[in-house]
Formats: sequence, structure tokens, C-alpha cells
Amino acid sequence: MAAKRKPITVADHDRLFFTRWVLFLLVANEAAGLPEVSRERLHALLFMSFASSRYYAIDPLRQRARRTPQGPYYRQAHVALGGLVMGGMVSVGDFKAHPALRDLQFEGYFRPTLKGLEVARIMRETITGARLYRFLLDMCLAAASATQHVGVMAQAESALDSILSADLTYRRALKRLGDSLELQEVPGERTPTVEGLSTIQERLDQQGAYNRRDVVAAYQSLLLRRSAQVA
Repeated sequence: MAAKRKPITVADHDRLFFTRWVLFLLVANEAAGLPEVSRERLHALLFMSFASSRYYAIDPLRQRARRTPQGPYYRQAHVALGGLVMGGMVSVGDFKAHPALRDLQFEGYFRPTLKGLEVARIMRETITGARLYRFLLDMCLAAASATQHVGVMAQAESALDSILSADLTYRRALKRLGDSLELQEVPGERTPTVEGLSTIQERLDQQGAYNRRDVVAAYQSLLLRRSAQVA
């Protein structure tokens, strides 16, 4: 007698989609030549990607993140990351485990392995996979373009962190009280990040040919310039 197949639940889909998003983000970060991804930077990259994904007509996986002293935190991201590491698709350097009362927590620097790159390549063969990866790659390439003038790796990492912390949606969320960092204040509204990208697009419309990566690169360059002025 054939074994009964276990039905795939909504929670299963959620975990799979989050795992794909995290793997694609790490692969895109590698392809763009950005610094290795730390735990803290991974969650910040996820927040910015969720805040800007609707500019690419992609629904974000989460509408909020937990507020922590290190920045935004997504529990499902750590679950996905742990699965990718144990599955041999992501390598971890400088691993440090530490106790947490509420969530899975570990520190390290994360890069896709050859197996991870191959799995990501296969998943990009689907229409939705290709669209998602294109968006995340544009975001990472834009960050690389915005920080290309920085020659020292430590300074490049600092510049990238400045871009992520200056994101318009993140800055607005920080001003609100509570344990959560919200993407939207009103359901259905465009995030400040998407508003900013759309404003830049309107200005580039007057200058001729451009693509969405140009818009994202201009947005991130403005964030870096703004963070330098504040500092």
C-alpha cells in the first residue's frame, strides 16, 4: 500500500517561500560583490527588500519585524537560515551561538555554497523565482554601485549598513512605539520606500532611458548621502 502523502499546509508554503527569499538574497549579495552577510545585516536587508518589493510588483512576505537593539528581527529568517546551513546550501563563518528566551539566535557570516548556488539557479527557472531573484539582485547591485567609491572593505560594510539604516520605511518605523517595526501604517498604503522610488522614477522619466535598477541605485545613493550629512 502506498504511503499517504502529507498535505502541504499554508505554514509549509510560508517556510518554503521564506527559505527561497533568504537563499536568493545571499546569492544576490554574493553576485553583486557585497561584503559577507552578518546576522544583523541579513535582517536589515530583508526589511529593506520587504519595504521595496511592491515597486517590482512582488508582495512582501512580512508586514512587520520585531524591534531589537540590533535592528529588525525575523524569527522565520533564522529558521530558514538554520535549514540552509544544515542542508549544505549556506556556509557560516565565525559561528557563535547564544541563548535567547524567545527566539532562535546565532551569529556568524553567511555565504552560499556551490550547492546553494545550484539550487538557486534551479529555482530561478520558474517565472516567480526569476522575478524575485531579479529584484533582489537589482537591490544588491544598486548597493554595490552606491558604495563603489569606498575602497576599504570595513568602510564599505559601514557604508552599506548606513544605507540600510537610512531606509525611509525603517526610519518611520523606528519613530513608532511598540515591539514591532511596521512596513505600513494603513493597510494597502505604499511604503515610504516605494514612494521614494516612485518619485525618483518620475524625475528620471524626464531624462530619457533608464531601468528599475537605476532607480534603486539612485535611491540608495541618496540614502548614503543623507546618512553622511547626519553623521
